[in-house]
Amino acid sequence: MIAGCAGQQSAAPPPVEEPSTSAMTTHPDTSEAAPSSADAPATESTPSIDDTAPNTSNCVAAELSVSLGAVQGAAGSTALPIEFSNTGNRTCTLDGYPGVSYVSSPGGTQVGQAAVRSGSEANPVVLAPGASAESLVKATVVQNYSTDTCEPSSVSGLDVYSPNTAKVVYLAYPTTGCRTTDPSITQLEVQPVRSE
Repeated sequence: MIAGCAGQQSAAPPPVEEPSTSAMTTHPDTSEAAPSSADAPATESTPSIDDTAPNTSNCVAAELSVSLGAVQGAAGSTALPIEFSNTGNRTCTLDGYPGVSYVSSPGGTQVGQAAVRSGSEANPVVLAPGASAESLVKATVVQNYSTDTCEPSSVSGLDVYSPNTAKVVYLAYPTTGCRTTDPSITQLEVQPVRSE
């Protein structure tokens, strides 16, 4: 790419620098530097990219198991730990917030607003095969809201989207949610994934 200019400068000096030995020293330098030379063989840089990609790429839905951990009650709310386990055979990364919402039934319609993001800044979590990460969801006791404002409605569970995926996972959790979409009503809050 731009570094190709650097390759031309090394070829410009007198014939003393033209032997194959100077080309040999050029290849290791370009394979180690971030901007590789356009003259460097593609067969040298491509394997290094392919070898490292599996360890740094995002976890995909097919290699994640999503489950609901031990529910804990608190004053005015309930803590719902959503656990993500790497069931694949490679190391991958979870980064950000899962999407969480109440649903009327498995595969049913969403009830009220989806979870709003809260908590500290999101940081990437590297998951080796068999390792797990967790995102804490805070479910407000909606009975604390007025009936007219909340419009209470029975829900059967949660629809969960793992960070950076588009596949939904249903988790059974019968409770009561607010059918209203009034932005002043916060029935669910979700924190970023973190190491367990």
